[in-house]
Amino acid sequence: MAHTYQRILETVLERAAAPADPPWRVRTGEFWCEVTPPRCTLRDQGWKLHVSATPASARRVLERAAAVLVAHGCAFKFAAGPRITAELVAVRADRARSGKFLTAYPDDDERLRALAEELHRATLGLAGPAILSDRRYRPGSLVHYRYGCFAQPRELNEEGFYEGRLRAPDGSLVPDRRNPWFSPPPWAAPPFPPDERGAAEGQLLLGGRYAVREAIRHSNRGGVYRAQDTRAGTDVVLKEARPHVAADEQGRDARDWLRHEEAVLHRLAPRGVAPAVHGIVEAGGHLFLVEDHIDGTSLQRWAVDPARTVGDGIPAATARRLARDLTRLVHEVHAAGLVLRDLKPGNVMMTPDSRPVLVDLECTLDRDERAHPAGTRGFTDPAYLDAPVRDADDPPPAPGPHVDHYSLGATLLYAVTGINPVLAPDSPDAPRPAGDRIAALVAAAAPASPALRALAPLVLGLTAEPGRRWTTAEATAFLQDPPAAVLVTVPPTPVPVPPAAAPDGAERLTDDGLAFLADTLDPDATHLWPRPRSLPEGDPCNVQLGAAGVLAVLDRAVRSGRKELLPVLRTAADWLDRRLTGPERALPGLYFGRSGAAWALHDAARTLDDPALGDRAREFALRIPLDGKQHDICHGLAGAGLAQLHLWRATADERFAERAARCADGLPALLRTARGVDLTGPSLYGFGHGAAGHAAFLLAAGRCLRRPDLVDIAAGIGRALCGAARREADGTVRWAKGPEQADRPMNFWCNGTSGVGTFLVRLWRETGEQLFRTYAEGAALAVHHDRWRLGPGNCHGVSGNAQLLLDLAEATGEEHYRHRAADTATCLLVRAARRDGRLLVPDDTLREFHASYGVGLAGALDFLLRLRHGGPRSWMVDEEKGNG
Repeated sequence: MAHTYQRILETVLERAAAPADPPWRVRTGEFWCEVTPPRCTLRDQGWKLHVSATPASARRVLERAAAVLVAHGCAFKFAAGPRITAELVAVRADRARSGKFLTAYPDDDERLRALAEELHRATLGLAGPAILSDRRYRPGSLVHYRYGCFAQPRELNEEGFYEGRLRAPDGSLVPDRRNPWFSPPPWAAPPFPPDERGAAEGQLLLGGRYAVREAIRHSNRGGVYRAQDTRAGTDVVLKEARPHVAADEQGRDARDWLRHEEAVLHRLAPRGVAPAVHGIVEAGGHLFLVEDHIDGTSLQRWAVDPARTVGDGIPAATARRLARDLTRLVHEVHAAGLVLRDLKPGNVMMTPDSRPVLVDLECTLDRDERAHPAGTRGFTDPAYLDAPVRDADDPPPAPGPHVDHYSLGATLLYAVTGINPVLAPDSPDAPRPAGDRIAALVAAAAPASPALRALAPLVLGLTAEPGRRWTTAEATAFLQDPPAAVLVTVPPTPVPVPPAAAPDGAERLTDDGLAFLADTLDPDATHLWPRPRSLPEGDPCNVQLGAAGVLAVLDRAVRSGRKELLPVLRTAADWLDRRLTGPERALPGLYFGRSGAAWALHDAARTLDDPALGDRAREFALRIPLDGKQHDICHGLAGAGLAQLHLWRATADERFAERAARCADGLPALLRTARGVDLTGPSLYGFGHGAAGHAAFLLAAGRCLRRPDLVDIAAGIGRALCGAARREADGTVRWAKGPEQADRPMNFWCNGTSGVGTFLVRLWRETGEQLFRTYAEGAALAVHHDRWRLGPGNCHGVSGNAQLLLDLAEATGEEHYRHRAADTATCLLVRAARRDGRLLVPDDTLREFHASYGVGLAGALDFLLRLRHGGPRSWMVDEEKGNG
C-alpha cells in the first residue's frame, strides 16, 4: 500500500511520454509527492486547483486527475500515501487544509478554467469532502479553487513562523492566510462567474424547526451547535457530520458514525446515562443529530475549576462521589451490551448538581460489532489503541469491557489531580506496561493529593494489566460506604518513585538528555535539531524552537563541568554563526526573534574562548531592528532590550546601553502613566507576552542604566498586577491570562501566574516592598500546587514554572523552595520515556521528543542543570550576575 500512489503516477507518465520527451521530475517527501514537468517554473501566486478524495476514492481520483494534468503539462502534488489521505479527512484534521488530496498549479487563469472543467468531468461521481478554504468549481464537484502562493513560503511573520506572502497590486506584501472558509484577497478577480459557487451554505433553520443559536465548537467533522426547537420551545444540541469526512477504505464516513451514535443514544438514554435523542435531519448532504441540551460543563473543566478545588485538587468526598457515579454509568453501558472505547473527561458533562452524563458516543460499539481501534490517547487503553492491524479490510471484534475500565481509571486520575494520563512512547522493543507507568504517576502524586490517596487502589486496579484489571463490580464494592474491602483485591503497592534529586533521578535525566542533544544535531540540515512536528515551521535560529535555546543549554552544561560536550557546543555555535548572516528576516524578540540567538552565541564564544566569534555575535546584535510592531519579551522590544542590556554588561560597549534605552523608551506610553498603570493596554498579564515581561525589562533597564524613572514605572505595574490577582484561602495567588479572562486563572511562564511571579520576586529584591514578596510567594505556592496538571515544557509547563521556585530559593535563602523545585523535577522523572536505552523527557504533547527550548527537551534540561548546579536563571538580567 505504501507506494500504491507512486505506481499509479508512473503508469500515467509512461502512457503519456513520447520517446524523445525529457522526463518529469518526481519528488516524494513525508507528506507530498511533487510532480513537475520539464523546464517548469511556477509563478509566485495565483488561482490554484484542489481536488479532494477519500481513502476509498483516492487511487481513482489520482489516476484520472494525473492523466489530465500530465496531458496539459501542469505541475501538481498529491498526498504521499494512504496514511496522509486518511489524515487529511480525519475528524481532527486541520480544517483549513482538510481534503486537499491533490493540488494543481496552472500557468495562468485560462489554463485553470480548462483544467477545472476537465478535472471535474474526469472525477465526476467519485467521493471527496468539501474543502472549506476553497470554493467548489460546481455543485457536488471534487474540484475546488483558491487564490494563494505557489512556491514554498519562506518569509517570517511577526510571530516568528514562516508564512506565505502575497504581493498586492500596489507592491505591498500581505499574508496568504489559510482560513477554513473562502477568503481570497479583495484584489484577486474570481476566475469563474459568481453564480457557479456550489451548494448554498449557512442555513440557520434545520429540518424546518431547529433554529441555530450559536456554535459550541468546530471540528473537521462539522460543528456542534446550540439550537432551539421552535415547535417544542426547548433547547437542543445539533451535532453535524460533513460528507466524506472521517472516511475509510470501505467508504464509510462521519455520517455513518452519526447514524450509529443515534442508535446508541436510543439504547442508553432510557438508562439515564446519556441525553435523549430526537432523530437526524439532513441539509445539503450534511447530517445533524438532534439531542437534548445538557446544561453544565465538561468534566475536563469541572475538575480544575478553582471554585471547586482545594489545594491540590477536589476534596476526597467529592472524588468518591464522582467515582461512584462514573462507575455506575460505565456499568449501565456494559449492561446494555455496549462498550464505549472513548470514555474521557471531555466526553462527560457535569450538570449543575455535579451529576455526570455521557456525551459524544460515536466510538461506542455493540459487543458483537467489528471496527478498527478508536479512542483518545491517554484515556484509551494503549494495548488496545496500538494493537497491530492485520488486515485493513477486516476490522477486529469490539474490545471487551476491560478497555472501558482502563478509561474509567484514567479519567478518575485526571479528575482528582489534573494529570494528563498520556504516556510518552517507550521504544517499541522494550515498552513498559501502561499500568506500571500509571502506578508510578499515582505513587509520585498521591502524597500531595488527599483525593488521589483515597482513590489510589481504585485507579491502580482499573488501569492494571487486563488479567488483573478491576471490573465495575469490584470498583463498586470498593466505593461502598463503608468500603466492602473483603470483596476487593487491592493491587500491590507500586515501587516508590526515587527522589528526582537522587543519582538515578534528575542526574540520569540530565545526562541522557544531553546525550540525545549531542546525537541528534545535524549541521547539514535546515534546522540544526529536528523541529517539533506539532507546530508550524519557525526561525531555525531562535530560542523558542530553534538552535539558540539549545546552544544556551549546552553552554550551561559545559560551564557546569561537562567538558565532553565542548565539541558539540563548537559545532552548534559554528552553525548558528553561519546562519545568522543568512537572508532571513531578523525579528527583535528574545525568544521568537534573533535577540536570543545573538545572546546565546556571544555567551558560547566566551566559553569557547573565541574572541572573533564573540565579535561577530556583537556586530549582529547591533544590527537587530528595534522598530517592530511587537513589544513583548517573546517577540518584541522588551525581549530585544534585555539582550542589549546583557551584552552591554558583558562588553561595556555603550552602544548596547543606548539601544537598551531606546527599547525602554519605545514601550507603550500607557506603561508610564502619571496616575498609575492601566493594564488593559498590554491586554495580557504574563511574562512572555504581557505586562510582567514589559515591567521586568523596565526594572532591569532602570537598575542597569541608573534610570529610577523606569524602576518607578515597573513598581507601578507591579502594584497593578497585585491588584489584578486572585488570592485563595490556601495562600495561593493566581492570575488570569489577562483582564478579559479574569475568571480563568492560568499558570504558565508566558501567560499567567508563573510569569507574574517571576517579575514580582525581582521587583521585591530591587525595592524591598513586602507586597511584592507576598504575591511572588503566593505565585510560587500555586506553581507547586499545579505541578501535576501541566506538561514538561518551559513555556507552558513545569520546567519553566519551577524556575520561579529556584528564583525564590536564591532570593530568600529558604531551602524549602529548592525542595519544592526537586518535587517538580519528579514530575519530569515519571513522565520520561525509555528511548533506546535513555530516559528522555517528552515535549508538551507528551508524544514527541525534540530539542526545542520552549516546548521540548532543552527547557527541561535548563531547569535540571540549574537545580543541580545552581547559577542564575537563563535569559534574565539579574543584578550583577547576568546569565553567566
